[in-house]
Amino acid sequence: MPYRTDRLPLAAPALEELAAARVRDGRAPASAWAVLGPEGVVAAGAAGDGVDTRSAFRVASCTKSFTAATLLTLVEEGALSLDTPLTDVLDATVLGASRAPTLGELASMTGGIPIDDPWADRQESMPAAAFDRLVADGVRVVTEPGERYEYSSFAYAILGRVLERVTGTPYPQLVTERLIEPLGLTGLAYDRSVDARVVPGYARVDGEWVEQPWAEPGAFSALGGVIATPTALATWATWLAAAWRDGADDAVLPAARRRAMQEPRAAVPGSPTTSYGLGLVVEEDPRHGRVISHSGGYPGFGANMRWHAESGIGVVVLENARYSGATLPATQALKLLLDGAEDQEAAPRLWPETAAAREVVERFLRSSDDAGLGSIAADNLALDESFALRRAHADRLRERVGLAPDAPIAPLTACAPRSDSPAHLTWTVDGTRGRIRCEIRMTPVREPALQTLHLRLG
Repeated sequence: MPYRTDRLPLAAPALEELAAARVRDGRAPASAWAVLGPEGVVAAGAAGDGVDTRSAFRVASCTKSFTAATLLTLVEEGALSLDTPLTDVLDATVLGASRAPTLGELASMTGGIPIDDPWADRQESMPAAAFDRLVADGVRVVTEPGERYEYSSFAYAILGRVLERVTGTPYPQLVTERLIEPLGLTGLAYDRSVDARVVPGYARVDGEWVEQPWAEPGAFSALGGVIATPTALATWATWLAAAWRDGADDAVLPAARRRAMQEPRAAVPGSPTTSYGLGLVVEEDPRHGRVISHSGGYPGFGANMRWHAESGIGVVVLENARYSGATLPATQALKLLLDGAEDQEAAPRLWPETAAAREVVERFLRSSDDAGLGSIAADNLALDESFALRRAHADRLRERVGLAPDAPIAPLTACAPRSDSPAHLTWTVDGTRGRIRCEIRMTPVREPALQTLHLRLG
């Protein structure tokens, strides 16, 4: 299905409201976002006192994609293989299995190490010598390597130490030299020297936001140590997503290697449409197809980056609250972006009355005349919400998106239409600064009337 990426900037007001609602509802003190398309970042914003698109957040486990990509640069050079056993490159003792996991198994969350986030997320600053003693003393596993998926942050800390041992270069410096600097990722680093204002992280304690301690880089930075602005992380995501485009650039890391990160390697139990690749999650959306993502949760922060493989459309959400659940707004935002960018080749099959109601609603949006709407309204419409309130809401939306009173009504196929029956329709109305999403539903009688009307930023 074709997607109109030129429409993406029109979603900015809706994402602004989504971020503002996260702050307003007490999900985080600040919420920042960026939208990406095939050519790069197309819109960004932030909500919260003193926070803007130049503010940097810890991105937590989104860092794993940097670790996996750095590992693949060494695989590409022949210095390592995904089939290399861990004990060939690190003095580690594996307890509970007949063999050591390979580097590829650790990277795809099939190394057998049990889930360890609450502990691992507090270990970032551990010195390398202490880490070496830890893994030499024994890493316990709960399954044979390669047997099944189980998410392990410790596995990525181990991979980070492997990269250091093989190259002789500290992990943050290695990623900086191999990825961050060649890709020009300004506003992204592993410590607070990043070229941006670093936002403090918070936790909700007895109804109040309490600032959390800051962890400096250390042996566990490979699992969650990246600090980034929303536009910097979105630029990173754009480079990964570009691997699916024809003629993708092979500089830094070949497109085939980047695509390999985004291919299913381990099925996630309980989720038949979700797998883990290499430092990235692979999901199959029933409507839009493959979506690539990774979430991040850390003491004081939450993050999510996700993009659509076919179109290159994606979104990043960064928040400064402990395990804030940024996956939810990011998922909502990407759905909004993809639904609005769909370029339908044929209009949905509608009742004539449904098609006519769409025209009336479009005129209602552009004018202060409610008569047309009243002429097609079922008796419940004014009882559910008065025409005065509906008019005030429509006026606010029209002003917000810059919809001119004389703006023409576009063909339905150009308005991202969706319909679950001939009596139902959703579509978009584009202004100069944003977009309104409209939804109508007709009554099931001989002469259908308008029983449902929803208008929102889209």
